[in-house]
Amino acid sequence: MRYVLLATLILVACGKAASPLLDAALADGPRRDGVPTPTDASARLTIDFTVENCPTFDSHALTCTGTVPLTIRLVPLTTTVVGRYLWNFGDGTYSTDTTPSHTYAIPDVYTVTVVATDADNDSTTTTRAGFVVAKANGRGAPCDTPSQCDNGLFCLCPASAPCSSGPRLGMCTASCQAGICSDNQVCAGLATATPPVGSEEAWQTALCLPACTKDTDCATGLRCRTLPPGPTGSAWVHGCFADVPADVGQPCMDPTGALRGDLCASGMCADLGTRGLCTMNCDVASCPPGSDCAALVDGRKLCLRPCVGNFACDQDPLLTCVVQGSENFVYRLVNPSSPNAASSYCAPRPCVYDAGCFSPTGVCAAQGAGRYCVRRLD
Repeated sequence: MRYVLLATLILVACGKAASPLLDAALADGPRRDGVPTPTDASARLTIDFTVENCPTFDSHALTCTGTVPLTIRLVPLTTTVVGRYLWNFGDGTYSTDTTPSHTYAIPDVYTVTVVATDADNDSTTTTRAGFVVAKANGRGAPCDTPSQCDNGLFCLCPASAPCSSGPRLGMCTASCQAGICSDNQVCAGLATATPPVGSEEAWQTALCLPACTKDTDCATGLRCRTLPPGPTGSAWVHGCFADVPADVGQPCMDPTGALRGDLCASGMCADLGTRGLCTMNCDVASCPPGSDCAALVDGRKLCLRPCVGNFACDQDPLLTCVVQGSENFVYRLVNPSSPNAASSYCAPRPCVYDAGCFSPTGVCAAQGAGRYCVRRLD
């Protein structure tokens, strides 16, 4: 009977149902709880269990492995009707549910025990040593507490101390103030700018992040970002991080109406459009990849983003995709031969009257030889 139960466990581990052939072979033997068999009343009580929602199950070692927080569901396999269950999850917690779900929050190896009691008050116990292997998380993986991260990592913006911007879920990472990260990591300099009020966020520093080329390289809640280099770097890097700080060309006004440079990866929020625009002063620094330096009609030299793909100025009514030199002079590219140069860039919308700005917050203002939509300041 023991070997039959082990065969059942192996075949249905991680939520995989037993085959019809196995069901027939066990007609007079074990039962999965809740599916009675004709011999329930007379069979000797025997108990085993399987697991569902297991990320990785080893059918030889009989171990369920995953990263914390690891949530699994335990399912009993019995030979007769069971009146009571007592599960010991091995982490100091217990359950009397028939098929309990349990979350392992701390990395460790756990022994699981189940005690089953039948209608005659007879009990039997099955213990599986090291049945659950809950592993720590690496860089970029989610976390709730520092103990869930691998050695040398800390939990950035955890549930106990969430950031008001940046990662919405805690993530495991490490500092790279010396500019050094391990293989397949990049050092990103996220010391963007000083917030207008309050203290800097925990993410506003130099961090080791997973390197990436596309969003699918990143953990849930993160995407592949182009970010400033760390202390010793010279070129922008591609790493997994949250949507904030925002890219060049993205809005940077907070809900109070304040333009926030700390919300931009570039560290600068320019007064362009209805919600501000993340950019850089390209008179003093090179533009990040994906943008080009443009001399605006008002005298500023700012990094503008080409209107390519799905990017269309975030549908800001005061901005539009404009070809340089078209209509009135809006901007000119400082380096028109840039490999990133496109047919149009996101820039202030040319206008004749206020109504042409399509927004109650915009006015049509004279600048240079033309008129352009700007944000109303009163």
